[in-house]
Amino acid sequence: MESHEKTAFEIIAAAGDSFSLLIEAMKWAREGDFEKAEFKVKEADEILIKAHRLQTEIIVSETRGEKLEFSALLVHAQDHLMNAMLAKPFVLEIINLYKRLAQERGGK
Repeated sequence: MESHEKTAFEIIAAAGDSFSLLIEAMKWAREGDFEKAEFKVKEADEILIKAHRLQTEIIVSETRGEKLEFSALLVHAQDHLMNAMLAKPFVLEIINLYKRLAQERGGK
């Protein structure tokens, strides 16, 4: 398997894992367990950073003159990464809304 194909698969897997953890964090917040929600966000962040570093490696190799041909797999990987990166601020906002609701109801 070509190096960039392997990297694309790694990005897809990492971005997917990160996205899933963010969704899980949101569910924990809905249940009122904000510690677990924050833990899941931190886990998602660590994986998202890994995916972003992999993407950066591909970009840097191209800027150094390594010509990359069009790859639907790399486009797919970028799409997954972008979705996870975009989900994070929305998930954080939703968690904050759940916290506010819990405070208003006299909860945690």
